Formats: sequence, structure tokens, C-alpha cells
Amino acid sequence: MQRNLNSHASNDTPATKRLINKIKQRSQCYLCYKYNYTPKKNNTYQLFSEGNQFYPAMLEAIDKAQSYVYIIQYIFETGLTSEKFIDTLVQARQRDVEIRMILDAYGSKQLSVQERQRLHNAGIQVYFFNPLRNHHLIKFLYRDHRKLLVVDGENAFIGGAGICDDYNFPLEHPQSWQDIVVKITGPLALDSAYLFQQQRKLNQKEITDCNEKISASSLVLNAEQGRLLTSKTWHHNEIQRAILHAIRKAKHRVWITTPYFVPTRKLRSRLKAAAHRGCDVRLLLPGTSSDHPWVSHIARQRYSRMLKNNINIFEYQSRFTHAKAILCDDWVCIGSSNLDRWNQKFNLELNIEIQSTQLTKQLCNFFTQNFNNSKKIDKERWKARPRSQKIKEWFWSKVAMWVERFMHNIR
Repeated sequence: MQRNLNSHASNDTPATKRLINKIKQRSQCYLCYKYNYTPKKNNTYQLFSEGNQFYPAMLEAIDKAQSYVYIIQYIFETGLTSEKFIDTLVQARQRDVEIRMILDAYGSKQLSVQERQRLHNAGIQVYFFNPLRNHHLIKFLYRDHRKLLVVDGENAFIGGAGICDDYNFPLEHPQSWQDIVVKITGPLALDSAYLFQQQRKLNQKEITDCNEKISASSLVLNAEQGRLLTSKTWHHNEIQRAILHAIRKAKHRVWITTPYFVPTRKLRSRLKAAAHRGCDVRLLLPGTSSDHPWVSHIARQRYSRMLKNNINIFEYQSRFTHAKAILCDDWVCIGSSNLDRWNQKFNLELNIEIQSTQLTKQLCNFFTQNFNNSKKIDKERWKARPRSQKIKEWFWSKVAMWVERFMHNIR
């Protein structure tokens, strides 16, 4: 019923064979499954920022699928949301649509046996990334954190939301989560299908040991272009490189939202330099609502330094924001990657970088609305915060330091 990602399906359907032939034509090294995700034009984008927006759009796309549906998900949990998706996927499979899924073995641990069996019985091929083995406890830390849905190579959904009920509460409910998903129509959707096939063919060792270098020319993105950004752990992090490059080039604004803000020294330095150049640097971070409050304590330990360097900090109120997006002037970056060091060391990630007037306006409106629903941190009031809060920040920062030293020695 379950397949390890390392296993290869021998019964490729005609749709899969056609896609693989396209990969062969566009890749000079098919045996290594390498593909150059170059910037693409002629895409359209639609930004969704709530579960009651992106889930219906995703289900509608699956319902209209004619050839294939590919899914990569970190979180796939049993609930009302997963039931709707499985119903729609089963119906698509009954129309002879090819369906393949890559689920993270840890992130999908709460997917029930009954639902796994239902997927199997429908003929849906499910691969589980990096299942736990007793003799590979350290390797189990490497996770597939990406969130991707591709339909017929024509539409793709990329963002930070998993398939779970956290996004399906009413918006005013305190347990409701906010997140961002972008619907892409155009050549980048086909690139996303290529990426899925790469992942299906690669074995785990090839992924976690990748040391491919990234040329400076790959960071250039012209107007109305978009490109997929991937992160194959610390040694191959296009996302981190693109973000640092965009912040260094920013002239007017650097707006960032992330649920877990534990930045590298280089990122902190770039944000400080941007603020000193006169850029409007803003961080939109979770307030009292978070699934990992201890990470927020670590982030707050650095508030004083950032405020001193003219970096504005906003804490989103009333519910948890799980959104991951960056707006540097008119450059947009959205996806699954958080700005914390653990994420960047151990996770496979997928973001999209875009220079688009259409999407820039949509994301700017999202940020503006969220800033209005946030509490701006005042420098003087922050200095006067309770001692108990300072102790929590100090304690969890020390824990983070010890964890980071431990991870630094992991190979």
C-alpha cells in the first residue's frame, strides 16, 4: 500500500511517459534528473490568503483535470479537509486521470490507515518521503516541507499551506490559521510538473548530499518573469541566495512575513544595511497565537537590536499567521520556506520568485491589510517589557544555540 520514495514505479502511464520525454528533450543530463529552472514569461498569478479561498480553487482544478494531478505535501492530516481532497482525487482517478502524490513520512503521520487504504484502492500512487528507520535516526531529520499541486501542467499551486483543518475554521475563530498560496497558470506550471518527476526519480542520498553550486547569473530576473526556487538543504539553497540578493538590491521597501523568524547572521546584516540605506524594512510576525510559541520567544530576543537599526516589527493579532512571503520593491517570493536556520539545513523547500505588476499589487494589499491588523512594536515600550518575558527569551535563545551547535556537527 505504501511506497518509499526510493522505489520506482514501472507502470508509467502515457501521460507520465509524455512528460518524461519532454524532460529528456529539455535536459542535457537526464540520468542525473537535472533541470534548469530558468525565468519564464507569460504566466498569470492569483494570490489566495485564506483557506476558504485556496482550498476551493485547488479542488476545482483537480475536478477539471484531464491528464494528471501531481501533489507534494508536508502536512496531510485526516479531517474534513483531507476527506474533501480524497473524494475529489478518487473521482478524478475514476475518470482515468493519473494521480501521484509525494507525502512526507513525518508530516503525514496523522493520515489514517483508512484514508491511506482508500487512496491505494483507487489506484492513486503515493510515495512517502524518508520514513523512519532505526539505523538512520539522524537522516530522519531531513524532511520534504514543500507544498505543490500541479494539474495537467497548466495550473500549479505553490505556497505554505498543508492539507489540514487548521485553515478551515471560520476566520474569527482563534484556532484559524492564515497562509498564502499562489495559483500559477502558464509555463511555470509545467516546470512544477518537471520538478515533481525529478523528485519521484531521485533517491534520498542524491537529494541530501547535493553540493551543486549556483551561478550569479541565475539570480537575474527581468520584469514580468517568474522562476521556481528550490532548497535541497544547506548546501543547495537557491531560496536563501535569491532572498539575500533581492534585499541587497532593494531601494524602497523590504517587507517580510514568516511564522518562525530565527534568521542567519547574513540575513540580519542585509536587513540592517537595507534599513540604513533608507528602505522601509518591516517584519510581520506572529503575536500571541502560534503553534510554536518558543520560536517566537527566540525571535523576540532580537527585537531590541532590530528596532535600534530602524527595522519595523509588527505582530499579527487575534490568530496565527503561517504565511511566508517577501516583497522587495516589486520582487515577490512566496512558498514553503521559513526564515529559520533549522528549516534551511534539513528541509526540501519550494518557493517561487516573481517580477509581476499583477502579483506585486496583490501581495502589497495583503501586507497592508495585515499591518493594519497588527500591533507595531514600540522601541521604548519594548525596553520596559516584564522581566518574566525577558527570561523566556533568554532561555529559549540558549536552547536554540545548543540545538544549532548540535546540528552543525551533523553530516
